Amino acid sequence: MLTLNDDLVICFAHVAYRLYERFSLLNTGITSFAVRDAGTLENRVDEADVLVISGLWHDGLLNRAKKLRFIQAIGAGTDQFPRRVLAKRGIRLASARGVNYRAVAEHAMALILALSRRLPEARDNQTKRVWRGMIGDLSQREDELGGKTLLIVGLGQIGGRLAQLAKAFDMRVVGLRRDPAAGRGAADAVHIMSELKVLLPEADFVALT
Repeated sequence: MLTLNDDLVICFAHVAYRLYERFSLLNTGITSFAVRDAGTLENRVDEADVLVISGLWHDGLLNRAKKLRFIQAIGAGTDQFPRRVLAKRGIRLASARGVNYRAVAEHAMALILALSRRLPEARDNQTKRVWRGMIGDLSQREDELGGKTLLIVGLGQIGGRLAQLAKAFDMRVVGLRRDPAAGRGAADAVHIMSELKVLLPEADFVALT
């Protein structure tokens, strides 16, 4: 286990994220450094007690990482890491599950709005300098979200947040989850996953979360 009294070195390994810079602003007194490419990571990973990483990981790093005791995955998934090998060497592994749930839910809501308000079409018309006239056919014009049904497949942390956002637009929200008894949150109704095909005809929008 790591303790606050340990003399730690943290390596932040990502090609784009500025994790090292943000961590440095906290003035923790903990030694840290950043790497942005695979070659530099291979050369310096032996300095690290803690590795914060995502896409730059490969199993060959373990042969060089003699001090490594803790890996923090930047993303929610940890399938790329050899869990049994890490456990055997006493290296703990943590995921960042939940860190992006609000951003992902907001992005999904933005896409739903873009479809409803036909924003891609409006952007293309603007680029082409085309002024679209009034349209009487309701199926061919912008629409409102109020009263529409959103089917969320996977009513977990992301899906639950998306349900909250959708309800703010007066949408009807139906959720699917493995255990409906775990709660529906903002959803109007929750069903088991096997009912997907039955519920699809009711949906105006479907979100796979």
